[in-house]
Amino acid sequence: MKKKFLSALLFLTSLCAFSQKSNFVFFSENGEPFSLMLNGITYNSSPQSNVKAERLASGIYSAKITFSDPSLGNIIEQLSLDGGVEVTFMISLAKKTGVEKEVQKFGKGFFSTKPDSVVEKEKEKIDNTVGKYVLVFLSKTKISESESTSSNTANTSRTQTNADAMPEQGQYRGSGDPLKGLNVTKSKDMLIGNYYAVIIGIDKYKGKWLPLQNAVNDAKTIETTLKSKYKFDSFHTLYNEQATRKAIIAELEWLVKNVEEEDNVLIYYSGHGEYKKELNKGFWVPADALSSTTADYISNNDIQTYLSGIKSKHTLLVADACFSGDLFRGNTVSVPFENSEKYYKEVHGLASRQAFTSGGIEPVMDGGKNGHSVFAYYFLKSLSENESKYFDASQLYDKIKIPVVNNSEQTPKLSPLKDTGDEGGQFIFIKK
Repeated sequence: MKKKFLSALLFLTSLCAFSQKSNFVFFSENGEPFSLMLNGITYNSSPQSNVKAERLASGIYSAKITFSDPSLGNIIEQLSLDGGVEVTFMISLAKKTGVEKEVQKFGKGFFSTKPDSVVEKEKEKIDNTVGKYVLVFLSKTKISESESTSSNTANTSRTQTNADAMPEQGQYRGSGDPLKGLNVTKSKDMLIGNYYAVIIGIDKYKGKWLPLQNAVNDAKTIETTLKSKYKFDSFHTLYNEQATRKAIIAELEWLVKNVEEEDNVLIYYSGHGEYKKELNKGFWVPADALSSTTADYISNNDIQTYLSGIKSKHTLLVADACFSGDLFRGNTVSVPFENSEKYYKEVHGLASRQAFTSGGIEPVMDGGKNGHSVFAYYFLKSLSENESKYFDASQLYDKIKIPVVNNSEQTPKLSPLKDTGDEGGQFIFIKK
């Protein structure tokens, strides 16, 4: 009798676990749009940067991630899903190791039949290769029984009802709670401090550096737009000859000394940038730089040091300059976007130190549209057209990335800065 009871109990337990539905959540770390296919079924009708597949049965799933940009390749992996859980994966760029690159270069050097000049260029291309995209496991959380079983029966099984119907999509870049798996403290109240803007624009260069045409106009229009449409309490501006190395550093030091913990800082730089390959380091070029010596520049490392010293809740650095993508070193994670009041409270309550650059380690265009660089044109367009009360940096990035890429040879970047105090939050533009 006892054996029969235990057998019945085990059967009911396994049946309950099997009947509990589960979710997969996938989001791209840098906002790359993609399509998701699980066991041959596509889960989003158009490419998105976040996809949630809901009410799935437990089992093994063949997952295929197809990017809208074919050059990024595909991700194909076998994933296991237990009953009654939500599993979150981040799509991240895995850096290729030095050993892998040296092995490739070794093969080029010994086995290629191409001219030496061509082989050297191919080796240089290998050095610049960043790697491929991979799935990174972030979290696995239980779903309450009511949550997993309360959905309409018609939506729980595509094969039993309508094989042509699209599954319900979730508009998340992470799990239902955007903080799951990030091990951070939630903020209940949105305490808004002062907003400071430091805006730098340089057209008038001398010596080695050729003058620019649009940098100052870009910076001044940014200033005007922010003043007229968004909450900002203080503006510090440096235009042309005002933007010397000493003056720029003095402004950064002022922020370190005066900004308080609930305040928000936006730094906008528009001017020349330089990259020294032999040092593997990028620089800002101030107005008084006359030669190509790094003694006249401000290194990205120094800029990051000042950013880590600013005691703000949020600091967003926007750099429209060549080689500004050198600011990004190391892997970081941000809270996935969710269009809800709860999301804005959470990301405002978490500290952020982010850089928004007009390109990677590459030249960027000065000319573009309507007297602005391509990056500044779409940056301003998005800020001007926004009608929402809250508009964060990740939303701004999503708005401008595709038009900038499609109308130039550069790719904008938005990412937290490593080892500067970022906790996964977002700088939020608050509409007046």
